[in-house]
Amino acid sequence: MGWLRLLVTPVLLGAALMAIGVESGPPSAMAVVLTVAVVAPLAVRRRWPLTVFACSFAALIAYVTQGYPHEPLIPALMVALFTAVSAGSRVRGVVIGAACAALLGAVALFAGPLGPTGAIGAFGWIGFALVAAEIVRTRRQAVAAAEDRVVRIQQAREEEGRRRVMEERLHIARELHDVLAHSISVIGVQASVARHLGTAEDLGKAMKVIDDAAQNAMDGLSATLGVLRGEDADDAGPVPGLGDVPELIRQARASGQAVRVRTTGVRPTVPRAVGLSAYRILQESLTNAAKHAPGSDVQVEITYSPGELRLRVVNDTPSRVRGRAGYGILGMTERARAVSGSLTAGATEDDVFQVVAVLPWKDDRTP
Repeated sequence: MGWLRLLVTPVLLGAALMAIGVESGPPSAMAVVLTVAVVAPLAVRRRWPLTVFACSFAALIAYVTQGYPHEPLIPALMVALFTAVSAGSRVRGVVIGAACAALLGAVALFAGPLGPTGAIGAFGWIGFALVAAEIVRTRRQAVAAAEDRVVRIQQAREEEGRRRVMEERLHIARELHDVLAHSISVIGVQASVARHLGTAEDLGKAMKVIDDAAQNAMDGLSATLGVLRGEDADDAGPVPGLGDVPELIRQARASGQAVRVRTTGVRPTVPRAVGLSAYRILQESLTNAAKHAPGSDVQVEITYSPGELRLRVVNDTPSRVRGRAGYGILGMTERARAVSGSLTAGATEDDVFQVVAVLPWKDDRTP
């Protein structure tokens, strides 16, 4: 299409000179000069549309006032007018159209050569060029708006994709932390204890706890990696829940923690996500107690009520951890929020550390 635009100027110029020759015989030098002045600026109309139109229109007025026929130059004027209007705003088109009508009317009234009939014809061609330019300008705006919408939609999709990737990374990190932190903490505690044991029997018990913790860590890691690989949940291993809490307590006691459990209410059938969140929160609380408050008595309170589970874990020895919350507490908070619950963790007035989680779910038996 670019080479066609380059041909517009020479084609219009040749056609105008030929038409002038046909209507009034060989054109004079003045007619040729004014014709060139009208048509030649069209070569740079894309770069300076308004300036080119002003120059071409001024040369056309001068051409008409000399008594030369204006019809051969109407196509060139329409091209200049179309380019100037379509490249600008609607206000520009109205102003240019009004100025053209006023100047042509003045020429028809005072200069005479154009005449009323010629002026009416010129007005018609100008109106046609204005309407065509407005249609093209509107279409360009619509196409530009559509392209802008596509770009914004694409950007929004990319941002959503990055957000989901980040959330998935955090989810993976949280799962790995929950799976490994508890077992590794137990291993560390038991290994430290084993160094100070004197009898082979006690050392064997410690090694047994370490072996069980390591096996649990490997099983949990294998299940997590299986899910990440896209395996079925049944193939990757069962998801822990409230039914696994007694085994979790047993492992904690076997590792040397003094854990007391009090349960209120009857354990209902809860959604899988709620059971997993409760299990992981309790697991992380026991892990933090073993790491940061070794030797403390841990009190676990589980309260079941219609549509809600309340979990409270308290260390009777002040935790050594103070200041901002670590990743473990942040992970527990995210797990509670994921099931529309809440979690608070921190020191109480008695300077002991407690974790309180409230995990709701929809119970069809309640109104």
